[in-house]
Amino acid sequence: MTKSTTDIFMSIKPEHIQNIATGSKNHEYRSYLLPPSIQHIWFYTTSPIKQIEYVARISLGKTPGEVPDDGGIGNVEFNAGLKESKYGYEILALWRLKVSVSLEDALVKGFLKGAPQKYCWVSLDFLGRVPLDAQDLLFSRMGDAVQDEDQYNLLDSTG
Repeated sequence: MTKSTTDIFMSIKPEHIQNIATGSKNHEYRSYLLPPSIQHIWFYTTSPIKQIEYVARISLGKTPGEVPDDGGIGNVEFNAGLKESKYGYEILALWRLKVSVSLEDALVKGFLKGAPQKYCWVSLDFLGRVPLDAQDLLFSRMGDAVQDEDQYNLLDSTG
């Protein structure tokens, strides 16, 4: 199955994705640097939800001191070096899937082999079945061009 070079699946706890969805958390923090080609994280929400519900357009990884202190849960702690995480990814835009994808369905269709432990690449088949431009855009910090740009990038990533 051909994989995207711009999209990954990543697990997230329900409380963290809710904070992102409400805008109270504007960066996702991780201890590892993602490849610079990654533009979108398709979030798999862990138990008890066990579904892929949201997708985010992200920035390149930022290090402590590069994240604005105001406007987000964890930003001050990250900048002060108080978090285990070494990299922050700004949530530039967020979509909610019109139809969530359960872990069971993702396993049966071969999109996942299990819940993502770190991250795993999204297949082009998944992107074709769950097109980003057909989802509900909740917010964008990128201006009006985000949907057009992301549609172009999805088409471009399919080769």
